[in-house]
Amino acid sequence: MNSNKKPEEASMVLRPKARILKTLGEELISSETVALIELVKNAYDADARNVLIRFEGELKKGEGAISVIDDGHGMDDNTIQNSWMVIATDKKKTQRKSKSGNRRLLGEKGVGRFSAARIAEELDLITRPTESDTEFYAFFDWRQFDNPDLFLDEIEFLMEERAPETIVNSWPLEGYLDGDEVFKGQGTVVRMNSLKHTWESKDLKELQRGLSRLISPFNSISDFNIYIEMPDAYGEFSSQVEPPEIIKYPHYIVNGSVDSKGKYRFDVTVEAKGKKESFEGYFISRYRDGVWEVFSLETEADLQHSNDKLRYLECGQLNFKLRVWDRDELDNVMQKIGVGVRSVRKDLDAIAGINIYRDGFRVLPYGEPNNDWLRLDLRRVQNPTRNLSNNQITGYISITADGNPGLHDRSNREGLDQNTAYSDLANIMHFVLTKLETIRYIEKRSSKNQKNIEKPGQGNLFSSPDFGSIKKVLVDEQAKPGEAIGLINKVESDWNRKVQTFKSVISQYHALATLGGIVDKVLHDGRQPLATIQTEAGLGKEITEELIGSLPDISPGQISDFKSVDIGLGRIIDQANILRDVFRRVEPFGGRKRGRPKKYYIEDVIKDTFSIYDRDFKSTGVRVQIPSSQTLVSVDITELSEILTNLITNSIYWLNSVPRGQRKIKVMVSRLSGDSLEIVFADTGPGIKEEHRNHIFEPYFSDREGGHGLGLCLVGEIAKDYYNGSVELLDTGKNNGAVFRIVLNKRV
Repeated sequence: MNSNKKPEEASMVLRPKARILKTLGEELISSETVALIELVKNAYDADARNVLIRFEGELKKGEGAISVIDDGHGMDDNTIQNSWMVIATDKKKTQRKSKSGNRRLLGEKGVGRFSAARIAEELDLITRPTESDTEFYAFFDWRQFDNPDLFLDEIEFLMEERAPETIVNSWPLEGYLDGDEVFKGQGTVVRMNSLKHTWESKDLKELQRGLSRLISPFNSISDFNIYIEMPDAYGEFSSQVEPPEIIKYPHYIVNGSVDSKGKYRFDVTVEAKGKKESFEGYFISRYRDGVWEVFSLETEADLQHSNDKLRYLECGQLNFKLRVWDRDELDNVMQKIGVGVRSVRKDLDAIAGINIYRDGFRVLPYGEPNNDWLRLDLRRVQNPTRNLSNNQITGYISITADGNPGLHDRSNREGLDQNTAYSDLANIMHFVLTKLETIRYIEKRSSKNQKNIEKPGQGNLFSSPDFGSIKKVLVDEQAKPGEAIGLINKVESDWNRKVQTFKSVISQYHALATLGGIVDKVLHDGRQPLATIQTEAGLGKEITEELIGSLPDISPGQISDFKSVDIGLGRIIDQANILRDVFRRVEPFGGRKRGRPKKYYIEDVIKDTFSIYDRDFKSTGVRVQIPSSQTLVSVDITELSEILTNLITNSIYWLNSVPRGQRKIKVMVSRLSGDSLEIVFADTGPGIKEEHRNHIFEPYFSDREGGHGLGLCLVGEIAKDYYNGSVELLDTGKNNGAVFRIVLNKRV
């Protein structure tokens, strides 16, 4: 017997069970609304001008019917057999344009039509192709797929060619044609019988809302109309699907675009003032702190000659339109729509969210209720005074399948793959929203009467309430009755608002204090192991050096091994020394109780603080010039380090937006008359816009994505409260860059 004889080869094939279609139809499509939207998209791909969703009978489980009727080009028997009946066909992927050549096809996975199985037990397909004297009828019973014993190729459907019975002059769409439209003798009816779900008012509202946002409300496709027709019991839902009227009356408007090279331009319009501010530049993506972030350059980047961890954006070209409301100031909307504030806010809730549209049609689930895909509500928690929440915004981002190949669907047709291109898209929108929020913050501040605001950097956060006007009224014998009460109420109201600001700021201080305690713990627990590492590595290095020089019979290979150990121990010592220096520099930020200010040379304190950021300076190409003089001062290292740290981190961020060779920071120190000390901190970044200069020291004001707006506020508070000093932004004239002057008047 030949044990090496191979068994007879045989081929095998995969045979899917019939119930796989149940997965495609029912489980892959998350809701009935999504299923109907998929069928509407098919009508669009068929060059339909009109599509009607008709509900019939009792809308209860096991009863009733829903028909999707369109006047598209229809299908012949070959198309039904070889396209409509083929699962996962790639026809729409290889054939990018519709039959007319005027539309970009929306479907690519080849499974959207099977969403009908999500809605009902049975399906009647009736279709009449262009210029045909016949129509085709097919019947599908989805219950066949519940049989666990049947394979997919054992399921059969009936189809017949017949004289037109349904798609004729008197068919349902006739009543929806415009005056200049005529029946073309073509179209498709997808009738789903025996519903799997009982439809209630909330479901119909959800469908109406979903369809109203299917086509972009800002850039509607004029040759595609959607209608809903309901039984008399639900007549309120019978209408043409249109965007809500509230969309016409926002408080702020943002319109913009980004091209394939990252060049952007967008405008922010403040409707109440007719004021428009424009932004333009080039987006680039930078790797920092373990993540890629988008930032702006004034000129196009040449990455071939860059040492930064940079890359071009991968999301592709896009357009975007946003509409934003202040939900506490809706009088203009109520005036136009003629309803109360509760109804207006309800309408805002219904349309809230930023949608994504590909080739004019919506990509779900972006912009759906509770789909805060940009995490705007989380951003607002971090800075509630300034940041917008998801329910204040509606808008759209327009992409195309051809122009944005990186933004492609997940396999379940709901949402985009969360890849690098998706991350770039989200980061772009955060950048745009940050600019909008800055403008909105300034406008809201300027709209209030704040004549008595203290100068920036002079401690306005913790200033006491002004009782001067009340005192004046109380001593005025001719004062009107109740005038003092009115002023007291006003001061009380102002003070209550300030208390809320206190609470928010103190929560930030509390977080910093907690962090200080953690720093102390790390320093305390880390120093002993670090000292042991340094000592043992040093002893080991001494031993290896002695062995290399003292053993006469040691072989060349062994010498090489000892030298490798010696080099490795040297590296351990070097790295331990670096860690020791880091501990020393971080120590001032610990949470231990501060003593009285001690005498230091301020230039050395500045040098130590800057050294913490050596790696950042090197990676970003920032050149630093700090004073080499020796100025002895009495200062608290922690307080001065906090001032410098906030200024340094701001500068590093903004210097990234200018060419690498132009990035510089310079610090100067000088004694003034008396006991005062002056520190000038300057960078060569883009500078601070004129309209922002009066706000940069206010708590929560920030023009950078992710900024808390507390840095410069804290700088001003430290200078004012601890040193009776000040911080001011100097006028740099026509030169770019920001220059801050810090004056310390006591304890120095």
